[in-house]
Amino acid sequence: MGERQIMSLGLDQQTIYEIQIKQNSMKSAVILLICLLSAFSLLNKETNDSFTEFQRWKIEYGKSYSGQQEVFRFFNFQINRNKVNKHNSDPNKTYFMKMNQFSDLSQEEFSLIYLTHDNAEEVMEQNLIIDELQKTQENDKTINSVDWRKITQVKDQGQCSGCWAFGAVGAAEAWFYVKNKTTVLLSEQQLIDCDTQSFGCNGGYQNLALKYIANHGLNDARVYPYTQKQSAYCKYESGPYKTNGAQGVSSNNFKSYLTEYPLVVVVDATNWQFYGGGVFKDCNRSVNHAVLAVGFDENDNWYVKNSWGISWGEKGFITLAPGNTCGITSYAYRAI
Repeated sequence: MGERQIMSLGLDQQTIYEIQIKQNSMKSAVILLICLLSAFSLLNKETNDSFTEFQRWKIEYGKSYSGQQEVFRFFNFQINRNKVNKHNSDPNKTYFMKMNQFSDLSQEEFSLIYLTHDNAEEVMEQNLIIDELQKTQENDKTINSVDWRKITQVKDQGQCSGCWAFGAVGAAEAWFYVKNKTTVLLSEQQLIDCDTQSFGCNGGYQNLALKYIANHGLNDARVYPYTQKQSAYCKYESGPYKTNGAQGVSSNNFKSYLTEYPLVVVVDATNWQFYGGGVFKDCNRSVNHAVLAVGFDENDNWYVKNSWGISWGEKGFITLAPGNTCGITSYAYRAI
């Protein structure tokens, strides 16, 4: 009803004022309702798109849930999907994210399952005091770039927190390839079951694992296959593949020794969950995960092999920014 129509009713000014307020409120309510319906429609579409993507993701990774677990996992999936999309829309980021096998996990769950490396200083520093270890010295053997990615196979530790074993085995396999011209896939399971100085699928020490390999030897992975869990007993205490020892590598010598063959290192992988490619640097130096350093490029970016399968990162690898990014040069070891 227009203002003139209201005036023609002969109403007093106060009543006219109240009618106009009610009319304006109704208009505002209608506009708000239209906006809410539009927002709900968009949100509903986004939820439907996300749910469709979630169903495809479950098929791709062989996931299935029941009851409330389905709701909870979908909730995590939506949060992670939004996180990935937000990150990738930022033009200032030097790397991109992608959804992967960890897309149904919260960051807290991811850390509890995959980032359990025990970094007790007194054990890690044994590489500096045990007499069979060689003392590192400065040298000038550095070159502009080296890439060992093609000589090492990406593996998948699954939900066993055995990164320490995968890192040590990767270092030993690289040593056999470079020094003995032998290509072999060694058994992480033997270390998880038999190395009593570590804790199986609950974390361990890659430097002590390298010593185990030198003292006892490892079996081929086909002889002692990986099961993603710690066995009740040690199947084979020793094996035919022995190195000569283990060696700590200082940060000063890190690059030069890396030109010879890969090194097992410990890093902060807290924010690695959805890494998809590019140069990564969003981390600190509170290390929690063992991996294999496998080279560097002409810009001094580091190439690193992970143990989360080929669907993660750059077909299982990550590129780290120069320097001690993620603590990569803080705790390094190699087979000798």
